[in-house]
Amino acid sequence: MNRKRIVIGLAALLVVVGVAALGQSLAGKGGHWHRGDFVNRRIAHLTRALDLTDAQQQQVKSLVEGQRPALKGLMQQMALQRAEMLAATQNGQFDQAKVQAIANQQGQTLANLIVARQELQSKIYGLLTPEQRTKFDQMQQRRLEHMQKRLGSGSQSQSQGHNQGASRPGGPRLAGLYKTLPRPD
Repeated sequence: MNRKRIVIGLAALLVVVGVAALGQSLAGKGGHWHRGDFVNRRIAHLTRALDLTDAQQQQVKSLVEGQRPALKGLMQQMALQRAEMLAATQNGQFDQAKVQAIANQQGQTLANLIVARQELQSKIYGLLTPEQRTKFDQMQQRRLEHMQKRLGSGSQSQSQGHNQGASRPGGPRLAGLYKTLPRPD
């Protein structure tokens, strides 16, 4: 059960960090990342997958809009902390105490983001019928299984002859980094 919670936590962490990185990347390039479009696509996906009624769709939109200011503040904190980390480590600098302090701040902000997301998910779950809840639970289980498959153990990937970089978060781009990290097995 604890392993399952860790995997779910890691999955949530990867999603939040990925969304934050995408937003920062597009913002840094002068591009536009329309949160409304993302939210509308997510609601459209839930509508199709769970067969939400028009009333449920409106309630979900209201819940998301109500959560938006808090999430925006947390995302701004993450962006600021990322900038602090980049400044603290530019040109090969490394002050362990400073990096640790910033990392701790990032961890707390990320934890707050995860809590806010789970709170929103719980509220949405409360709007669902028993049949929709069953479908939602199945979707979550499939997402967990997919994440477990993608995060499969490194020794298993090697023994099966897979490209290690392709099976890890970040793909081949981060494969070199993963090779330098100590392995838990």
